[in-house]
Amino acid sequence: MREQGMVVSVADGMATVSIEPSEACSSCGACAAGAGGKRILEGVVDTRGVHPGDTVEVETPGIARRRAQGLVYVVPVVALVVGYLAGFLLGTWAEFAPDAVGALFAIGAGALALVSLKWHERASGRTDEQPRVRAIIARSRSREPLSSA
Repeated sequence: MREQGMVVSVADGMATVSIEPSEACSSCGACAAGAGGKRILEGVVDTRGVHPGDTVEVETPGIARRRAQGLVYVVPVVALVVGYLAGFLLGTWAEFAPDAVGALFAIGAGALALVSLKWHERASGRTDEQPRVRAIIARSRSREPLSSA
């Protein structure tokens, strides 16, 4: 999938790009929601030497989209269900309100799953599945040389 966006920041060969999602992009879940309906895509591999303000085309491999969808949607739901069941059983065994204990465990397990996913993605450093800058469409005006007229 290819999307266009503006580079927000660049550090250590990785860029953060603000994109206006297309129909296909909005259902992916690989990026975070930003202001004004835009999406913020972090961890874009920069092999073109982009700078903040540049308009770029970002390519996301199909496997990365499917993997992101699986991780973002499936893992937290499974964690919620397992957390609730564990809390319900513990609450029943300890003679506390099983539904309340189950709900607390579900919230905790869901939060732990999301934090774990975020940590795992940062620690893995996989560049073969990460989105990358495919092309620079337009350079930032602030980088253009001054005319000597």
